[in-house]
Amino acid sequence: MRGLPAHVHGEAVRKALVEAQPTGASLAQLCHSTRRTPSQVWAGIKFLRKTALKEGLPPVTHSRSEGFQLSEDPEIWVAYEWAIFTTELHRITNVITGIIAPHAKRQPSDEWVRLVLEQLGGVKATLEVLTRMER
Repeated sequence: MRGLPAHVHGEAVRKALVEAQPTGASLAQLCHSTRRTPSQVWAGIKFLRKTALKEGLPPVTHSRSEGFQLSEDPEIWVAYEWAIFTTELHRITNVITGIIAPHAKRQPSDEWVRLVLEQLGGVKATLEVLTRMER
């Protein structure tokens, strides 16, 4: 199956996720049920995520307990989105404290680092609000 386009892998992954409902499927399970390699399954997942809106599909979500899912449950979508925001908040915080802040301290007149620090500070604040919101 080498050389097949992403939409072919996407369709195989979509079918496997629909069959796995209401639960999900791990990467290993998707590889087994679609007879594809992990990279081909990932290509299919990426394709599904890019085309979900156009195709009228629910988002492809992932959790440690359920694996990948094509669920119609908005609570699953929100839980996945919240997990992504939390991860990104940690990443942005680490970039600010570990890279940008030391740069700003050593070169306080550097216009670039001031701009980056201000913009990433705004992103961090937004992610903090999103991760603290209750639904």
